Amino acid sequence: MFIFKGLISNKTPINTSIQYKFSIIYPQSGNDELEKEETEGRLVLDPNERLEVLSETIQGGEDLNTIILFLIYDTDGNLVGKDRKVIKNGVIAEDDTTVTVIQPNANADVAKSKEDGLVLRGIVVEDTKTKPGSDFYKEFYSNYLSKNINGEEIVTIKEVLALGRNTKMEVFVAEKKVFEFFIRPAAEYLKQMAQYSILQVMRQLEFNNKNQNTVQRY
Repeated sequence: MFIFKGLISNKTPINTSIQYKFSIIYPQSGNDELEKEETEGRLVLDPNERLEVLSETIQGGEDLNTIILFLIYDTDGNLVGKDRKVIKNGVIAEDDTTVTVIQPNANADVAKSKEDGLVLRGIVVEDTKTKPGSDFYKEFYSNYLSKNINGEEIVTIKEVLALGRNTKMEVFVAEKKVFEFFIRPAAEYLKQMAQYSILQVMRQLEFNNKNQNTVQRY
């Protein structure tokens, strides 16, 4: 059995409001699609308070391949804390940044290769406030899946208040904003913005990958 506990510490001298998302991500049996179980919550922490906000138990086994993702946001929707654990073939992976998760019936040769199997990397986080914002997220995520991007960095779709009653969509790769626009409910407009956003995300992921490879070669 694996027991995961979500612990949050307020290291500031003032009361702090936060939102958290706890996700369990795993491959569906028999195909390459991913399932995600998500728990969300909001609370206020006292100064220097440390609090356990949840506890989840997962049944172990040699064929267990799962990612555990814990994200913490402030009241403005900024990511202020995160943790990520990967269970690979029933064992907590030591290096959980680029882990290849093998489906239960994969053979030993496939299990040794990073080129085969199912790579649990592509994570897109939704932080929307309106129906048009949610519609944009769905359009973006559909494109993200259809293009098989699966980047290592977390992509965040965030909706924020703008001038008047308007809202603005911001697209982040890790903590870098790569695209933003004012929201409009027109379906064709949202579809076009999703396409623009995907291009910017792909460019940023490619840039990050090239930069990482350059550092490794050096």
